[in-house]
Amino acid sequence: MFISGWYTVIITEYAERHFIKPFSKRYKNTWDKTMNAINEMLTRIDMFIKTSKAERIHKSDNSYIAKCEFKIAWTNESPKTSWNRIIIYVDENKKEVQVLLLYTKTDIQWWNETVWWQKLVKENHKEIYSKFNYQI
Repeated sequence: MFISGWYTVIITEYAERHFIKPFSKRYKNTWDKTMNAINEMLTRIDMFIKTSKAERIHKSDNSYIAKCEFKIAWTNESPKTSWNRIIIYVDENKKEVQVLLLYTKTDIQWWNETVWWQKLVKENHKEIYSKFNYQI
């Protein structure tokens, strides 16, 4: 199998503790399958970003922040209508994807989704935020 073009996926501690853990409790029976699908999607981010389910939000040199849609395994909802999103940081030089946030509509505590997740990135991923602070 040829995998040299694939990206390494890293789940940040913040995403694990604040988002993935509650998702895993909520979707006990399907969460492992969902996370496997997310991992597969993100290891091939260079192809996935070309679809309508992913969007580059901020770009800086050879890295970018993107928002991706996903669905819970074995549900009839589409990724778009499920309202499940992932905010990722992609380093094209290192071939690395970091999951910064993973959320659903009910997690958003403000009226504006973009302002909400940008604030969380600013507060919890300062090093990444500093690369894009002129845009965010």
